Formats: sequence, structure tokens, C-alpha cells
Amino acid sequence: MLTICDLKSNVMLKQPDFFKLVEGFDTFEGVSFVGSFKIIEQELLPRFNQINLILGMEDQKTGKNLNQLLNVSNKVQQLLSVSSDFLERIEDQTLQLKFTKDELFHSKYFIVEKDTDFIIFNGSMNLTQKALKHNHEMLWMYYGKKNNIQDLKIYEEHQKLFKKNFEEDSVDYLDRKIINNLYGKTKKQITAIIADEVVDKVQQNIVEVNPEDIIKVTKDAQRKEQTYELHPEIVQKVAKELFTEKGNKRRNEAKVREEIKQIIYQDFDDSSQNRVIKASELYPKLIWAYQDNEIITEDSNTNLFHTLNTNLDLVTKDDVRTFIRIIESFRLNKVKDESHQALSAFIYLMTAPMIWKIREIYRKSNFSKSADQIPLSMVLIGRGTTGKTLLVRDYFKKFIGDTSHSIQYTEINDGNASRTDKAVRFLDNYLNSARFISPMIVDELNSNFLHSKVALNAIKQWSNTIKGIHNINIFAMNHNAGSKEINNLEEITKRVYYLSFEAPWLPTNQQEINYNILINDNNDHIYRYVVSELNKRLINLTGEEEAKLIDDYLSLTKDILTKLIQKYGYYDRLKDLLGSNYDYKIDRNRITWKMLILDDHYEHIAFTDGDDKYFHVSKAIFNDFKANGYENINQTLDNYFNMFPREAGIAIEQYGNGMRLDIDKFDKFIGEPLIRNHYKKIHKAETQQDDMKEFLKIQAQQTQMMQETMKKLAEQKEEKKKGLFTRLFKH
Repeated sequence: MLTICDLKSNVMLKQPDFFKLVEGFDTFEGVSFVGSFKIIEQELLPRFNQINLILGMEDQKTGKNLNQLLNVSNKVQQLLSVSSDFLERIEDQTLQLKFTKDELFHSKYFIVEKDTDFIIFNGSMNLTQKALKHNHEMLWMYYGKKNNIQDLKIYEEHQKLFKKNFEEDSVDYLDRKIINNLYGKTKKQITAIIADEVVDKVQQNIVEVNPEDIIKVTKDAQRKEQTYELHPEIVQKVAKELFTEKGNKRRNEAKVREEIKQIIYQDFDDSSQNRVIKASELYPKLIWAYQDNEIITEDSNTNLFHTLNTNLDLVTKDDVRTFIRIIESFRLNKVKDESHQALSAFIYLMTAPMIWKIREIYRKSNFSKSADQIPLSMVLIGRGTTGKTLLVRDYFKKFIGDTSHSIQYTEINDGNASRTDKAVRFLDNYLNSARFISPMIVDELNSNFLHSKVALNAIKQWSNTIKGIHNINIFAMNHNAGSKEINNLEEITKRVYYLSFEAPWLPTNQQEINYNILINDNNDHIYRYVVSELNKRLINLTGEEEAKLIDDYLSLTKDILTKLIQKYGYYDRLKDLLGSNYDYKIDRNRITWKMLILDDHYEHIAFTDGDDKYFHVSKAIFNDFKANGYENINQTLDNYFNMFPREAGIAIEQYGNGMRLDIDKFDKFIGEPLIRNHYKKIHKAETQQDDMKEFLKIQAQQTQMMQETMKKLAEQKEEKKKGLFTRLFKH
């Protein structure tokens, strides 16, 4: 039962709601023992803009403070349990957690404040649920005003005390500099980071450790009945590795680090701990691994592993025809052609098992591209029933020989909440297996995933740091018109391959290709052959192939696929699509420019007299953008000019008041004769007038010719008459 004595009002408050008393205040500081981070996350983070706490300072038994320092496994468990917001608050220092670095202190006090007011609490209460709701606890409370001289004196003295405790007597519970390295990490990786931090704190004397305390902690291991209360067995083991029997630091720092990590890993192996990710059984049943330059596959019938050996005879003409028809169905069965996206998606899928090896080649190559420019994830973005789920569920899984059920995002994240921690850990666990190369295919990805700081940090970390053998992720994501914009920042688009599927399907009776037949005929023959050939080519890469691969990481896959479909006479059906990879940014830019022109109703489009090749876009077309947050119209002009691929030759020049663009190349980029039709429309009257002039000219010429002909006929007739009279008079 909590009791608070209000010193100002001389009132004893029995069983008060502590957090109601501090409503409206924005800063919370104090000293307490916190058993878990739940109360900080659930009660303090939502209420206070700034939180400064010193933790775990009970001194009932010698060495209690060592639990905070040496219990690495406990700290790892705490960090795995908190949200990304908790870590972000530590990172931006609006949540600062510390513990004692030398002498213990038993005091428990809290200071809450805002601009003009403050409250000081002092007494026996810790920041725990038991203390707040169940224990017999006593606090005194002083509510004061900062503009009151008497109140200000009390406030300043407590602030002075807390400042000393916080800045001089305490050390960071967790160095905020390493927070960014924790996002998306596995338990084992976080353990290594925290273990290194503990060793650093001891070796660099950041935390003062009394040798006598160490001796008591390590020798106390014989007192089984008190061991866990004072210091868990894990603390004793870590202490023994860090210090000698006399309490002095061990000299072999590198050995100490590795031994501590092994101790913590073994501690996590305790069967009493729930250390297995729930969704782990959802991994693809058919597992592809890699070892000694060979792809290792599991036989689904015998569950035995063997080397993947294939040859061209594996793939039949029917296999290739089915593949071609799948791609063509995204053109012939839809209201808009999206076959380029579909083919690019399949090519990435066929490259997926070898992407880790291509990244290795990038690292070792003398060319100037880095491995993080190869995306480790592919996201199929759709609006409703546009084909994304059809691809990942009915085509992709059968195409790679995966007979397991389609994994949903809610399964790997235990729900569709905005928090992405569990999903990231699940994916990270698979990515860091160091042997699996099967792609992880996940349907119905939450649209918030690519905006979550935890997920984004994980994506960047995977791309920048993972080396050696690893798999990739393939997601299907629904993106409705009202959803948050797709994260299109360069740091993400080079690591995540976006493919957009927006066009709806035609009515079934208008679709030329029966997709049910395609699903039935689809198999993994092409996939097994292409991946096997890709592995062989990558092992014995020529200089020319390396140059092409650095320029386009999908080039070898396309080359192998091209030769395969050429063999059966289907190359012409895909040749226009194989020349380039689908580019989401270009696709978005295409739509952006089209909507800009249409929304403007061509008001700021102009042509030069006598020039039917180029047109001009006035800078004034962006005037209304200011109302939408675009303040710098020149920057907007630059951005729109740079949306055009340079190699396409669309953007001719940019000048102060606008830009000059190629009409037909612009229309080719847009995908329809937008500007050419407008040019014809506004020149229609002029053309008609010219046609009329030409018609009248021809008509005048014809009239003149007619007149001349009539004149000649008349002259001939007159000549004939003269000839008759001449003959008569001669006789």
C-alpha cells in the first residue's frame, strides 16, 4: 500500500495513483531499482519528454551492483524485450539510464518538473509495479513553484544532488553509440556487443570494481540457497573470467572476451528459456544450402541431402513455353502491360540463391561498385488483386520447388502490429545462418515495415555487414491509395528491389491465357537449371563476365535464360523485355510526369514555330507546388528534370525558366503519344489551313490548265474552219 505525505498541504494521501499526481509534467529524474523495463516503457515513455534514471542501486548485499554490470544475459533479454521506441529514446538521449560505477547508494528520490512547477518525491518506493500497487511504501512529496524563493531553494539543492549522482557517481547502463548496432540483431549478436561493452567498462576502469566484492561474489557460489538472490550463477562465471581469485583484472583481454561470450551463449542454451523463434518451423521445407562450391538440396521424399546436379535435358520445351506464357499473362490478361515487372521478378528469383556470391565478387572486384548496391530484398507492391500474391504464392513457390504453405507476415511478427521487432529477428536469424540460400518468401508484408526504423536499420545492416553465405527476402505487399508513400529514398531503393503491380485483371472471359493451367504446369526445372549454371559461371568468371556483372548483377542470369529460351525458339517473345531490368523509380517518375502534364491541362507546354521535334515546359508549372510544401521552385525544376534517364535522350536542356524536351522520346518514356497528340491538336487549324491553301492552289492550277486547254481547242477549231474555206476557193 503506497502512502504519500504531501508536505505543502499537510495531508497524508493513502493509496494515491502516483502517475496521476505527475500528470502534465514533462521531465522525470530519479534514483530507483527497476526489476524490468516494462514500467519505463509503459508508464514513463508515454508521459515524459525527458527521462533520466539511475538504476539498480539496492545495497542490501555486497556485490548487488555487480549484477547490473556482469549479468550480460539479463541485459540482452531486457534489450530483446523492449520496443524500437525504447532504443530510439536512448539513442536520442531523451531516455538516459545509468547505474553506479563505484560506491552504492540506497536513496530513492524522484524529481518531476515542467517550465514553472516541480514535485520532489523521497522515501522507500522503487519504480516497480509491486511498489506502486502492493508493497507498504512511504514517500513524502513536495510540490513547488520555481518562481517562489523558498521552493526554488529546495528544488536547486535536489537538482545539485541529482546532477552529482548522475554525472559523477554513475555510468551509462548502455552506451547510446552502440544502439544503432542493435537494431535487427539476433540474440547472439547482441550478446557479443554487450559482452564487449562489459569488458571495456572493466578494462578501462569506467566502472570501479572493489576486489573484495569480487572475492565475495565468486566464493559465495558455495552458498547455493542464496546464490540467485545475490548474484545469479552467470554473474559468478563472468566475474571469474574477468578477475583472478584475488580480485585483480585478468591480462589476456581477447581471451576474456571470447570466454564471456561462450558463457552467455551456454546460458541461453538453458532449456528453461524460450530461445526458439516461434515461426522457425515455417522455414521453407525444401532447404537449399551451400558448401564447398556446391549447392546442397534436400530430397523431400527421403529427407537426405545431396548435391544439386542438373543439365540442359532437365528443361523441356513445355517447361519453357509455360514460363513464357506466365510472363505474357501479365500483358494479355491485364488492362495494362506489366509483363516487364513479372519477368524482372522471376530473374531476381533465379538469381537469389547466388546473390551472396555475386556480392562477394563485388567486394573483390577492381570495379567501383560496392556490394550494398545489390538488393537483399525484393518487394512486389500491389493494389488489391493485381497479381503480387499470385506471383509469390502460386508461381514463385512452385517454381523453386517449395511445397510448404505460403508464409504470412502476421505469422513471423505474431500479428500485424506496427512494431516490427519480431519479424526482423525472424528474418535476421535466417539471413545469418551462414549456409542456407533458399529465398524467404513472405506474403502480405505490413506497409509500415519499410518505414519502421527497426526494419530500415536492419535492412541497412544486412546490406552493409553480412558476408559469406546468406539468403535473401522476397515480400508481397499491398499498397492502397491511402497508404503511406513507399519509402523511395536512395539508401533503401539500392537495397530493396521494388516492383509495382497496379493494373487490374481483365474480366475472365476476356483473358487470353488460362492462369489455372499455368499454375498446374509450372515446375522447378528452369529454376534448378538456371541456378546450377549460374553457380558454375560464377566460380569460373571471365573478365568480360565480371565487367557485365558489375554493371548489372542480373546479367549472367539473363544470359543463361536467354540461351535456354533461344534453344526452344521462344526468344522473340521476350527479347524486348530482356534488354533492361524493371526500375521502380523510373516507373514512378513516368507516372509523376504524366500526372503533372494532365493536371496542368497543357497550360505550361509550348512549341517553337516550325519545330515539331522539341517542346518546352515552363517553370511556372510548379507554382502550385508551394502550397504542398515545395518551397524552392528551382529545386523542384531540377528534381523533375533529373527524373528522366540520361541514356533515353529525353531531357535536352534546362534553363532559367524551364526545360526543353524531345517530343517523341518523352512520349516513349510515358508510354503513350501524350505530347505528340497535343502538338497535332493545336496545329490542326494551321494544318487544315495549309491543306486548304494547297487544295485551292491545285484547283487554280487545274482551272488554268482547263482554260488553256479550252483555248487550244478553240484555236484548233478555228484553224479547221479556215482550212475548209481555203480548199473551196481553190477549186
